[in-house]
Parts: sequence; C-alpha cells; structure tokens
Amino acid sequence: MTVRIDPDGVIAMSGATLGVATSLSTIGGDITTQVEKVDLWVSAGAPDARRRTSTLAETLSMLAGAAKDHAIHYVDHEKPIQELREAGYWLPDFGNLLPDEDRTVTENIEQIARSDEFGALPLGVGQGLLERYRNFRLYVPKVDTVTAAGALDELTSLLGSADDVHEGTNLVRRPSGILVPQGSSADPRLPRISTLTDEATYRPGPNVTTSPDLGRPPTWARTGGRLLGGAGVALTVWDSAASQWEHDQQYHPEYSTGQRVASAGYNVATEGGGAIAGGLVGAHYGAIAGSFIPIPVVGTVGGALIGGAIGAFIGSKAGKAAGTALKEAGSAIADGAKEVWGSLFG
Repeated sequence: MTVRIDPDGVIAMSGATLGVATSLSTIGGDITTQVEKVDLWVSAGAPDARRRTSTLAETLSMLAGAAKDHAIHYVDHEKPIQELREAGYWLPDFGNLLPDEDRTVTENIEQIARSDEFGALPLGVGQGLLERYRNFRLYVPKVDTVTAAGALDELTSLLGSADDVHEGTNLVRRPSGILVPQGSSADPRLPRISTLTDEATYRPGPNVTTSPDLGRPPTWARTGGRLLGGAGVALTVWDSAASQWEHDQQYHPEYSTGQRVASAGYNVATEGGGAIAGGLVGAHYGAIAGSFIPIPVVGTVGGALIGGAIGAFIGSKAGKAAGTALKEAGSAIADGAKEVWGSLFG
C-alpha cells in the first residue's frame, strides 16, 4: 500500500502544535499564579494548573516532533523512490520549458534552464552534430591508384546494370537463365562485387591509412558538439547541487554550511553523475538512430538532433534513477550503522 503525505503541510501542522504546547505552558503558569493569590481562602487548596498543562504541553511537543521527523524522513527517503515508480517521472513535460507568470524573469530562466527537458537539448544536439557529420560509415574510396580507379569503374558498372526490371525491382540472370533480384544472395555477381569492393575501398578500422581527418566531423561541428555537451554537463551539475542545497535549506535548517556543501556534493556525485553518464550515452545512440530516420521537413540532420535530444532525456532519467537508488542505498546503510552503534554504545 502506498502512503502519501504532504510533508510541507505536516511540518506546518507540527509547528502549529508546538505553538499550542508553548501557549498551554504559559496559560497554566498564569492560572497557577492567580489561584495561589487566593489559595488561603480555598479550603481544598489551589489546583495545580501548571503541572497539568505542562504534562499536556509535553505530550503535544512529542507528537509535533514525531510528525516533523516522519515528514522529513518521507521527503528524504520515501518520496524519491515513489517518484521513480510513476510514469510521469519518465515522460517529458514540455510545460517545464514555458515561463510561469507567477515568477520573475530571472526565476523563470533559472527554472527552465534547470529542467530535465532543457538539459537534454544541449547534450542531444551536441551528440547529433558529432554523429551526423562524420565522414564515413561503411567504406572509404581509395584515390590516386590505377587499380582502385579501374575497380571502382567496374564496380559502378555492375551495380548500375540489370538484365530486367519487374514492378520496380532490378533483376539479373543466372547462368541457368533464372532471373533473381539484383544484390540478393542469389545474385551471381556478388563474389566479383565483393572482390572489387576490397580493391576500390578502405574498410574503416585501425589499418585505414588515408587522411588523418577522415571520419572526423568538420571543425565547426566538432567544436560546437563539444561545447554543447559541456554546457549540458554543467547544467546537470548546477541543478543537482542547487536542488539539494534548496532541499536542505527547507527541510534541514539545522545543517551547517559544511554539511550542506557535503550533501550537495554527494547529490552531484550520485544523482548528477548518473544523469550525466546516462544522458551522454542516450544522446549518442539516439543521434545514431535519428540520423537513419529522415524526419519530414528537417530531414536526416534534424533526425539526428531530435534523436539525440530524446535519447539524452531518456538516458539522463535512467541514469538519475540509478543514482537515486545508489544514494538511498548508501543512506540505508548509514542509518543501519547508526542503529547498530547506538545499540552497542548508547
């Protein structure tokens, strides 16, 4: 069974209860003082209002403290895990990219820049540029050799010729006279095509000895992709640290500055690190997938960029979830160690 509470409401109620307890103690003291003034004329003696109200105030104070501790434990440990189980955590909310009229311009810029939806854009676009503008995928033509030129001409002739066409499919004739689809496993010219391919092209790999820039994106795409990737990482680090700092300010006002710095750093290392790693991996594979899917109007370039952004968002969410699980596991171990220590040494 899932139990949900409003932690801010519980903490507010706890404060109000504590205020009532304090008022009760004050009222009890005032009543006792007033009654003691006429105690000589009361045969049964003055009632001990201070004692009774103090007992009630102490009970209310304990309840208020327990409620606050429960609310803080919920928001620190239970709520993050519950969010991972909800579909809304994994789906983008494009409303986070829109300004809120209740916030100032500066506040809107900060909230938009720190959203997961916005953070996925620079990571995804950066990886999209790097993937889309690589110079080769499969083979690189050899140049400046007579053999390569002749092989390339013959290869071009074979690939461009067909013996017949049926419903838009090129067909070639086998020695037996049967027509088979050109380029299929039954194409009798495949062995020759394979030989010519080896003679006319380089296969990508450690033995490729052409220009050192071969296979690298052009300078503008390489530089832009790296800058955007760096911006995405910086945004993720900033959001991870700022979110934890704000959380501790609200729910752990007793923390010293050093404790808040350590808490923010731990959040950057776990949730932030997971989001960065997942976002980069997701953007990489999303950009590759998107580059093979031409999207109407924007084409394959837009496909790579959009695919990278989608992959970055999904990957960052998965990585952040893994980081959150790691963080909560570490907290559970630490809490268990404290309990053991307390049971042994008090």
